[in-house]
Amino acid sequence: MSSSGKDKQKSSTSRGRSSKGAKSYGRKSGGAPRKYSKGKNTSSKTGSIDPIPGNQNWGGLARKGVLRVHHDDIKTVEEQANQSDATEELFEDPEVLRLREERAQKREQRDARKRELQAEAKAALDRANSKTVRKSEDAKRPSKIKQYKRKPLSNKRNSNQDVSAKLRKILGSADSQKAYKRLREADAFFQQDQFPEAKRKLAPLIKKAGKVSEIQELYGLICYRLNDYANAAFALEQFRSLAQSTERHPILMDCYRSESRWEDVKYLWGELADVSPDAATVAEGKIVYANSFADQGNYPKAINILEKGWRAPQRPQEHHLRKAYALADLYDRAGMPVKARELFAWINASSINYLDASDRYEELT
Repeated sequence: MSSSGKDKQKSSTSRGRSSKGAKSYGRKSGGAPRKYSKGKNTSSKTGSIDPIPGNQNWGGLARKGVLRVHHDDIKTVEEQANQSDATEELFEDPEVLRLREERAQKREQRDARKRELQAEAKAALDRANSKTVRKSEDAKRPSKIKQYKRKPLSNKRNSNQDVSAKLRKILGSADSQKAYKRLREADAFFQQDQFPEAKRKLAPLIKKAGKVSEIQELYGLICYRLNDYANAAFALEQFRSLAQSTERHPILMDCYRSESRWEDVKYLWGELADVSPDAATVAEGKIVYANSFADQGNYPKAINILEKGWRAPQRPQEHHLRKAYALADLYDRAGMPVKARELFAWINASSINYLDASDRYEELT
């Protein structure tokens, strides 16, 4: 191709581009965006909405601004609607309300159980640390109370005879039936922790059939739970003599400990240790005996009593936990927090929510 032909082709191409550009640049400035200006007109359709709100005679920039404001308003309304729906669902959904009530009930039960355990622990510690002697009584009371005179126990127990037979022998056939019924009613009140009613039911039998060991035993337990330690000790001494038994020695020792009768506590512990009726009774007696020295300020002696023969069992029973708790409490009172914390940790690992062992552990951590 000649040079003249190339020039004609280039000039024709240039004229095509310039005419297209002139047509493009000749459009008025400020028109609507291209996607709206060349799109299909759907405003004539029934139920259709102009994609750009506002007056169509406005400029494109103004209509575009109105469009952005319109979109923001729609977005805000949608967000508020979603939030209201979520809130309505959260507060009005029955399943959500049921789950929330169950969680509240469980939390309330845990709090109630914790308060109950704290009350039991406080009662146990009060018995361990109780000193019922007043200052005015200290001046009158001798420094050392003499031991109560009692006969040693024989090797033969007197509890094999039936209670109704004992009552019939003492009261006769007719009165024994009434007395036996009253004894059972008093025992039922005692099992329900209604101690004043149990004492009221049993009091007449103490006068009529005081030689029956079961009556003295129950009356002593009732008085002990009512913190009437003097009458409890007297009744349990009668039970000891009539039944020739060490079964209630720990409670009798605790009664004497509350009255600072250390010699009686020591004597009864010796009797209990010699007989050794069962592990639980011996462990309870040892706890009382050790705390009698702690009451006198002799913590090394008290700790030595409970430490002797102590070994953490693989399958701890109730008396193991009781003994461990008493020993940990003595460690704490004696200023030995490390040992106390270790023993409280073992109790927590062995039994969940045993007294207030977990709280005591947290206090020492």
